[in-house]
Amino acid sequence: MSNTDIDSKEVLTVRGTLTFKEYKKFSSFHSRRWVIWFTLSTFILFFALSIYFLYNPGDIFSFGEMAAILFVSSTVSVFISGIFFLYTKAVIRIKAKREYKSDQLIKQEIIYSISKDGINQNRGRSINYIEWNEIVFVREHSPMFLLYVSKNKSIVLPRRFFESIEEIKLFKQIIRENVSSEKITLSKDSLQ
Repeated sequence: MSNTDIDSKEVLTVRGTLTFKEYKKFSSFHSRRWVIWFTLSTFILFFALSIYFLYNPGDIFSFGEMAAILFVSSTVSVFISGIFFLYTKAVIRIKAKREYKSDQLIKQEIIYSISKDGINQNRGRSINYIEWNEIVFVREHSPMFLLYVSKNKSIVLPRRFFESIEEIKLFKQIIRENVSSEKITLSKDSLQ
């Protein structure tokens, strides 16, 4: 569903409609660092608390008793942080579902015209132009590309929006030529 003049390498046009499944994936990718940080913090907190409650500094412990305290503390911490991990994943899914259902614009077909000058984003009668210097960072995941225009706002380009591997290669080439390398995280296969 794309129209491109790959030989001239001037403008790449891709189009599509973001599905709920893709939006859910985007939400998962977007919040991944926060979920990891939250889970690790929960583990450390409960590990420290359980050692505090199990260990009595006035007692003399043997190696076996100390190993048992560490085992119990780590087991309890893994269990509780696992529950918190599942809870945060569920909250993210529920939030993504509500956001997708409430946002009528996200369900409309969107057309991106990508060139060395920037990205034209057309949705219905709305036209938005993004210059390359406005891109905060670019991330590639197996099902999609994310071009962040702020810390929390991203252009989501599923791979299915591209008609061919050549279009994906052209897109990556345009990204590499116009966005500074420290802002780009593309997969290793994209370096070819």
